[in-house]
Amino acid sequence: MKTTIRTFPNQKPWVDKTIRDALRSRTAAYNAGLASGDMVPYKAASYNVRKAVKEAKQRYGRKLESQLQQNNSRSLWQGLRTITDYKAPTSGMMNADVTLAGELNTFYARFEAAAKDAKDANASGANGCRHEDTASTGNTRLRDFRLPSKVLRNFYSCTIESILTGNILTWFGNSTMQDRRALQRVVRSAERTIHTELPDLHSIYSRRCWTKARKIVKDLSHPNNELFSLMRSGKRFRSLKANTERLRRSFFPQAIRSLNQYITQY
Repeated sequence: MKTTIRTFPNQKPWVDKTIRDALRSRTAAYNAGLASGDMVPYKAASYNVRKAVKEAKQRYGRKLESQLQQNNSRSLWQGLRTITDYKAPTSGMMNADVTLAGELNTFYARFEAAAKDAKDANASGANGCRHEDTASTGNTRLRDFRLPSKVLRNFYSCTIESILTGNILTWFGNSTMQDRRALQRVVRSAERTIHTELPDLHSIYSRRCWTKARKIVKDLSHPNNELFSLMRSGKRFRSLKANTERLRRSFFPQAIRSLNQYITQY
């Protein structure tokens, strides 16, 4: 006798026969409770469903942990993508003539500078909240599966941290304290989930700034190598003159200060 099992595209891999049986029992208890007026069996069945889902998630988490121990990174990341509901972005090709660029330029140029600044400020605040909500949702989903700290740490480094620190040498120096606090809340939220101390954004910026500066100093063919000139003592680099606060907080002055600070400490 053949058994037909219905599956759905959005069905999670940890949904097994135990959960399906618990769901059917809950539905039957609910219908019986409507007829008799006694909803106590329905409450017990609902508890059994929650318990079955929790145990199934933990079993799936142990399965991912075993894949990590077997160095099966592909299956591990596929499981993490399933847990976090990650969907690859799809972008289609748009057929348009060369006048499209001019039309877009005319459209966006009609806004006044004040309106654009207000829009950018609102978008910056909204983006900070969106990153925080996304990170909190993903961390909560991973926490339910009781994955080991090593898996959670790798997931954070490869996804959340890579997004937060993308091109950080360009924008972090002139970012506002409000933006930094909003982004730092994402890191703190991840720390509470992983139960591991994570580097803050300022430490990451300082380390990458020093690393990039060292590469420029060693590369004599780099076009900006001449900006890093040693003083007569041969121990410290000459600071760049900055007439504005924006220039002083940009990458090259910050990189020179980072190198001089490292030389002073060591």
